[in-house]
Amino acid sequence: MNLQKTDIIFLSILFSAGLLLAVLIYFPRTSVGTYVEIRVDGEKTAAYSLSTDRRETLHTASGENTIMIQNGTVSMAAADCPDRVCVSMRRISRSGETIVCLPHKLVLEIKNSGNEAAPLDAVTGGAP
Repeated sequence: MNLQKTDIIFLSILFSAGLLLAVLIYFPRTSVGTYVEIRVDGEKTAAYSLSTDRRETLHTASGENTIMIQNGTVSMAAADCPDRVCVSMRRISRSGETIVCLPHKLVLEIKNSGNEAAPLDAVTGGAP
């Protein structure tokens, strides 16, 4: 099989585009958040700074969840829901990241204080 110069250029462009797409997907440019906002059934119920380590138990109509803020990250330390998927989710710290407990209708979302908008990443199609 003979590759011509145009074939090599075309394959190089495809490879470069694929590499760029992989970098944009795996390394999104989001900023580190400053606080976690807690919503239960769509209503904001609390907000905690990520700069202070703390452990909080959240009581909802469906049950209890315990969150852990430590070293600028948030995790779901405990939950009494049946599946406890939220407890196995990784720690979050970047603006826009969430941890969700569906049975309790609880959402933890990292936000930035002030008026600056969090940049969107390549997956959402927004411009940084």
